[in-house]
Amino acid sequence: MTNVVEIRGAQAAPRSERSSMETLIITPEMVDRWQLPPFQRPLKVNPKVQKIAIEMKTSEVVPGIITLGRLKSSTALYLVDGQHRMQAFRLSELKEAIVDIRVVTFDSMAEMAEEFVELNSAIVKMQPDDILRGLESVSKTLRKIRAECGWVGYSNVRRNKTSKSGPILSMSLLIRCWTGSSTDTPSGSMSGRTASTVVTAMDDDTETTSHLIRFLHMAFEAWGRDDEYRRLWGGLNLTMSMWLYRRLVLDKVRGVRRYVVLNDSQFKQCLMSQSADKLYLDWLQGRNMSERDRNPCYIHNRRIFAKRLIAEGTTKALMPTPSWATISGGR
Repeated sequence: MTNVVEIRGAQAAPRSERSSMETLIITPEMVDRWQLPPFQRPLKVNPKVQKIAIEMKTSEVVPGIITLGRLKSSTALYLVDGQHRMQAFRLSELKEAIVDIRVVTFDSMAEMAEEFVELNSAIVKMQPDDILRGLESVSKTLRKIRAECGWVGYSNVRRNKTSKSGPILSMSLLIRCWTGSSTDTPSGSMSGRTASTVVTAMDDDTETTSHLIRFLHMAFEAWGRDDEYRRLWGGLNLTMSMWLYRRLVLDKVRGVRRYVVLNDSQFKQCLMSQSADKLYLDWLQGRNMSERDRNPCYIHNRRIFAKRLIAEGTTKALMPTPSWATISGGR
């Protein structure tokens, strides 16, 4: 028995019609009961937050609109937008303050995450990793990378250099390097696309995501998380290594190959040789994915890869000779 009447042609109400707005007096105790959703970015008390706290002492009013989220199946309230203004309220040490609060009912945490990305306050400028964190709940690509590669994260990357856990590579850098390695000429840009746009496209291409995860596992086994190898996780070496991976391992359907074809094990051995080459590690200091550094970086890697392959018994360790590289002595 149900008291729900089906209305032909009815649709879910727009989000704005599933929300309510009220002007309330809040207290610190009330704010402390609001939960932070899993996609919320780390709290940063910057000069803007401190300035708002000072202004709030005089006005006793929280600026803007605070957005709270509620799931249909729960009574808990989540702080979707306004985390930094609520911190400013705490810093002001006021017992009460007036605030406009919008409470929105969501069907799922994923829908709430989308609202977070759209409405997040500009008090602390959102970084690419903040946006990607917000999209994780709706992106199978990001969820898969995070589930299988625990060393990839969104914040506090290498904050503790002696830690045996935690992220050593930011998701936004990873996506930028992977995209930059996909063109004939490796690049440090994404050709005008945003990281979120790239991730959305990857959601429809599961094979590409699997290839990326394969590379990440090889790189982690070869370089690890030791601080002495942190330069190998930088944008220049990461992009160049991905570029070589695409051509030496993945690219198996072309005409006459003019360079060696490697399997995962052989490619990982070459990555291990990168970490063992002190000359290369020293050279990477201060380098970036610029036109100036791209060519010498590739020359170093040609030398490292060829030397390792020959040592492992490869008779013709021919490497790619791209048009953008100036290589002395030809191939």
